[in-house]
Amino acid sequence: MGIIARRLHLLPVINMEKTRQAVSVLAVCASILLAGMVIAYKPGMVAGSEFRFPTGVPPALGATGFTTGATTDAGTALKTLSISGTGVVYVKADKATVYLGVYTEDRLASRAIEDNAAAMTAVIDALKQLGFTDEDMQTTSYGVTPNYNWDIREVVGYQVTNILQVKITDLTKVGPAIDAAASAGANRVDSISFGISDQTAAAMKLQAYTAAISDAKAKSDVITSGLGIKIAGVQSVTESSYYPMMEYRSYDVASSSGKATTPVLQGNLSVSVTLSIVYLIEPA
Repeated sequence: MGIIARRLHLLPVINMEKTRQAVSVLAVCASILLAGMVIAYKPGMVAGSEFRFPTGVPPALGATGFTTGATTDAGTALKTLSISGTGVVYVKADKATVYLGVYTEDRLASRAIEDNAAAMTAVIDALKQLGFTDEDMQTTSYGVTPNYNWDIREVVGYQVTNILQVKITDLTKVGPAIDAAASAGANRVDSISFGISDQTAAAMKLQAYTAAISDAKAKSDVITSGLGIKIAGVQSVTESSYYPMMEYRSYDVASSSGKATTPVLQGNLSVSVTLSIVYLIEPA
């Protein structure tokens, strides 16, 4: 009986403890919910904006999502006009690059290599007599390949190719350089290309920018006057530039007899700049 009485006496104590725990849990949940509402709240939220409870607070806790209305000022939307302008400046080339070389062939690889080396040495010496230095010349490719006869299924000889790059800043020497190299033993001229120096390109690019801006402005004046709008500012500008290179390939060295200078006409090169401008516009 004493044990039963003690157990009956403890029941109210246990029930009160469970009640305290339940109250504590509810208090914690209410605190989380309140904190989430404070975090999610943003001053200035008016009708039309959407109120969202923070992630991690499920609707099961009693929170109910709702939306309210908001007003927007449509007049603040930016109105733009996109126009591209192009400026092109023509200029004479002031530098050239010539790729020339020696091709030899022999039954023995060693002999083909020796013949090629002797001919290329003579070519370099001839170019140096015209005033070219080691800094003006550079070997760009060298190769030894077997000459295979598929009919008898064996190697019948070897081919050696040595290509030299020659940079020329005095364009009056382009023709004489080709002639001198051909007379010394060069039997290949792969290409001749003309270009402009970095200093010339920089100066021409600035002129092309000015022309591109004028082109874009002329177009915008016509469009805005026709549509009854006016330019209020510039939102963005992007640009691209282009430097062309003129090339002459597969030059026939057999046509150079050495009795006359090979004529080489470089023609005009151009520096082109394109500007893409996004203007801000408003009623005139």
